[in-house]
Amino acid sequence: MTEDTALPVQDQQLPPPRDYRIATPEGWERIVLNPEAWDASIARIVDKQFKGVDNAPHLNAQMRESLAAQARQALAAGGLELYLSLMQAASVPLPGSLLVTLIPPRPGRTPPPLDDLATAFAADGDDVRMVDFPAGPALRRRWSEAADAQQQLGNTRPVEHLDFHLAVPYSEAFLVLSFSTPMVELAEALDGLFESIASTLRWLR
Repeated sequence: MTEDTALPVQDQQLPPPRDYRIATPEGWERIVLNPEAWDASIARIVDKQFKGVDNAPHLNAQMRESLAAQARQALAAGGLELYLSLMQAASVPLPGSLLVTLIPPRPGRTPPPLDDLATAFAADGDDVRMVDFPAGPALRRRWSEAADAQQQLGNTRPVEHLDFHLAVPYSEAFLVLSFSTPMVELAEALDGLFESIASTLRWLR
């Protein structure tokens, strides 16, 4: 092949992105899922929650342990980072979380197309559809988790989930943005906020 007959750029295999970025609104706090680093992030979140509250050491310690347990569980599930909402509307807390998970390629196995995943989730009764983000097409999955599945985290309420699955460009990996809230009454209203956050995803090269 001569120098003036190089393949078009779109036909060349490019390397996968080196990283990604997500923008969250004011009132969301980030925990990098690294056991050596997350204590400082958890302490910052707890301090914000108990700002101006005196004589609550038991509740303070309880929240620290709850967040640490949540971080450990997220890390064990392959999570990269965890975002928590401390937002309020008219003094009413709007609890929510975002777990970012990387699903790496499986040796010897080709990952299924997003359309096939959508079909499988729909067969389980989940609310699924495809959406277009600047970072690429995403599978949007809305589903519910019963309260008894949350008992190990001390939660006695059902949890509403909104997940976005995106294929990592030029790779066989997926990035999953998993939003959740125990405020079932506000879940539909929060869906718009969650989707707007997911749409800020950008790949870095």
